[in-house]
Amino acid sequence: MSVAQIERELARLRMNEDGSLGARASVLNLIVVTSEESAPEVARVVSELSGDYPSRAILMISDPDEGEANLEIGLSAFCGVRHGMPGGAGNQVCAEQITVHAEGTPAEHLESLAGPLLIPDLPVFLWYPDGDVPGSPECDGMAALADRLILDSGAAGDCEASLRVIANLMEHDEVPAVGDLQWAALSPWRSLVADLFAPPERAGELTKIRRVEILHDTAGECQALLLAGWLSGALGWRPEPADRAAEGRVFRFDGPSGKITVELYHDVPETALRRVRLYSEELSFQVSRYGEHTDARSTVMRGEELLGERTVHLGSSGVGVLLGEELKFLKRDVTYESALERLVEMLES
Repeated sequence: MSVAQIERELARLRMNEDGSLGARASVLNLIVVTSEESAPEVARVVSELSGDYPSRAILMISDPDEGEANLEIGLSAFCGVRHGMPGGAGNQVCAEQITVHAEGTPAEHLESLAGPLLIPDLPVFLWYPDGDVPGSPECDGMAALADRLILDSGAAGDCEASLRVIANLMEHDEVPAVGDLQWAALSPWRSLVADLFAPPERAGELTKIRRVEILHDTAGECQALLLAGWLSGALGWRPEPADRAAEGRVFRFDGPSGKITVELYHDVPETALRRVRLYSEELSFQVSRYGEHTDARSTVMRGEELLGERTVHLGSSGVGVLLGEELKFLKRDVTYESALERLVEMLES
């Protein structure tokens, strides 16, 4: 199919019963590069997001290792009735999805397939849901198409290696803004930890932190590492040689007021992050979450004495929710970049 044929067919899919065209509601372009195995789940996530983030979604199912060259294209529209729009009530508004299944040689040149299908003058988000990381725009045409890359360091088999690759990618000046779903999932935890020290009488405790414990399961390893990198960078802790242990790892730092230890421990598979506990000279600060509960509990203790307690609803941390958060931003996330840069420095100590 030519680009013109694709556009005509998408228009036909948007047609109302009276022959008029439903409005195209796209506010962004979303390119997704995934495998055939992951494609059904990815398509479900994209379709569910179409109501809140209407887009032209281009789903690229890539299999370059397939010997015979093959290219298949599927088109669909997600339409709903919206009221209060010009022309009266009951207007049909549609988002669009183009599925490109490329095998063999065509899968090696995805940018030549995706580029002509983009709606001009709309931002382009490029999502790799399977843990893949594109090369720099100088050598990867897909990255050159994007205004923002959305990656998932936790989807790769080796979390540490994935984070290193992402950090290396961001060293290239031509790379667009980068988002990581694992960092997005960490956002409420960072807020809760920061809130523990928000009262003026506790702000000084930040300079007295001596030890941090982070309890996580396998799925939360990237979040735990990024949390450690964020704490180190935000509080000015300078990395020292780290230790690996059977049940986790220990990072050591020299801070403004002395030595600090950050211990990461594996927990039974229950929740990605289960507990973050910080110890100052006299107080302990904790944020914890258990099982499938969507609430987190934060406490401040002096020994066995409870000084403060708070329960906060975290909400869902599903892929669709995290992707939706990333689609809100185009600018670089300098806090994420700083945390990742510090983490790599910690891993190399």
